[in-house]
Amino acid sequence: MNDPYYTLDTSLFDGQFRYFGDELVLVRGKVHIEQERYRLREADRDIEPITMLKGTRQYIHLKPFVLVPNITLTIGLYQQPTTEGAIGEVLEAGEQKHREVEIGQAQAWYYPADTTIVLWECFLHEFVRDGPLLEDSNTWDLWEHVARFLQEQFPEASRITTPFHDPIFETEEYHEFLRSLGNGPVAKAAWGKSINRD
Repeated sequence: MNDPYYTLDTSLFDGQFRYFGDELVLVRGKVHIEQERYRLREADRDIEPITMLKGTRQYIHLKPFVLVPNITLTIGLYQQPTTEGAIGEVLEAGEQKHREVEIGQAQAWYYPADTTIVLWECFLHEFVRDGPLLEDSNTWDLWEHVARFLQEQFPEASRITTPFHDPIFETEEYHEFLRSLGNGPVAKAAWGKSINRD
């Protein structure tokens, strides 16, 4: 976390991804939070069901990532390939500091006057999606753990909402996915649910 934009680092979940060799890997999130002033139009309530059209909100930008070993190899090449077809051999191998591989994106706002979190987007990049949305347990885990992180950051929040459409997925499939997380329609273009703190 050398980027001063991100001020928090949080553990999200353990996942298995074909991209990382199907081994269990720890998914972490680097997080930026800042307070900002906002002004919404009446029509914005269709997608952000907020009663206060202007005020102050918290903006949250979260980048899920996986740490992978940064391995360097020194290879010596033969003058000619061997009879087995080898063109060289590894002379030295070293492992340096791990590097981050960003695997997704999440953005949200918290409206304190409405005690509402709006999870604007939350997805895994295509290269780590291992199947259709409804069969991808990593995407489900990402949503659950990002939502949990947001609820811990804003303990006064009483509900969490999200736009009813994500251009990455088919609408019907996306609605089924949101239902599987306990969401339902809360406005013309938003789904959501109350936060149960029991």
